[in-house]
Amino acid sequence: MHELESGNRLTKPQKDKIVQFRSITGSNEKVAGDCLKQAGWGVEAAIDHFYSAGLAAQPASTTGGVDLRAIEALYQRYKDPGGDSIGVNGITTFCEDLEVDPTDLVVLVICYYMSAAVMCEYSKEEFTGGLVKLGVDSVDKLKRRLPELRAELRAEAKFREVYSYAYNFSREKGQKCVQLDTAVGMWRLLFSVPEQHWPLIDDWCDFLTQHHNRAISKDTWLQLFDFIKSVKPDFSNFDENSAWPYLIDEFVDHMKAKRGK
Repeated sequence: MHELESGNRLTKPQKDKIVQFRSITGSNEKVAGDCLKQAGWGVEAAIDHFYSAGLAAQPASTTGGVDLRAIEALYQRYKDPGGDSIGVNGITTFCEDLEVDPTDLVVLVICYYMSAAVMCEYSKEEFTGGLVKLGVDSVDKLKRRLPELRAELRAEAKFREVYSYAYNFSREKGQKCVQLDTAVGMWRLLFSVPEQHWPLIDDWCDFLTQHHNRAISKDTWLQLFDFIKSVKPDFSNFDENSAWPYLIDEFVDHMKAKRGK
C-alpha cells in the first residue's frame, strides 16, 4: 500500500478512504493517495480536486466503461445549490427524470446500491459510487436497468440484503430506532413484491398500529424476516419456546385469538 511522505505507513482509515476514492473515481492508488493528501484526507474534497484538476483527463477515464465525468455532471445537476449533497428537491428531479415515483420500490434498490445512509439525501460519494456500482453514467442507462433492478428482488438472498439495508436507511438522523409509521410504510412497500408477499402483512401492520404504537427496534425488524420465511401463516409450525421478539409472540397470540384458536 502506498505510503505517506517521510516513510510513514498509512493508517487503516486512510487506506479505507483510498479504497473508497478509487471505487468512485476509478483512479489508481497513487492518484487516490495524492488527491486525498492534498485535500487533508477528506474524500469529498479529494474527489472535487480530482475533477477540478483535470485528473479524470478523458471522457474515457472510466471504470468498467462508465464515464466518470458524466456521473460528475449528473451529481452537479441534482445537488442542492450551494450545498454538498443531493437533497429532497434533487432526488425528486432525479425520480422525475427516471419517470418513477419516489415511493417506488425500485428507488429503494437504487439507494441500496448507493449505500445511502438516510432517506431524502445522497452524499456525493453515495451518488457517484452507486452509479459506478450500477455501471451507468446517464439517466437513460439507469432507466434501462430498472426492470433488472426490480427483478433482483425476486431472489430471496438479494431481497434479504435490501430488507436489512432498509432498516438503517429508514431511521431519522440521530435516532436508533425506526418510527412506527415509517416502518409500516416500508414493510408494505417491501412486501409488495409478488414473490415476497406475506399474507399477514396487513394484520401485522394493523396489530402494531393498534397495540404497539412505538418505534421498531432493529432486532424486531430483522427477526420478522426470519419469522416470515420460517413460520407458516396458520402458525402450525410456530414454536412457542423459540426466542422470538416479544412483539412477534404477541402478534401470534393476537392472531390466534382473532381466529378463535
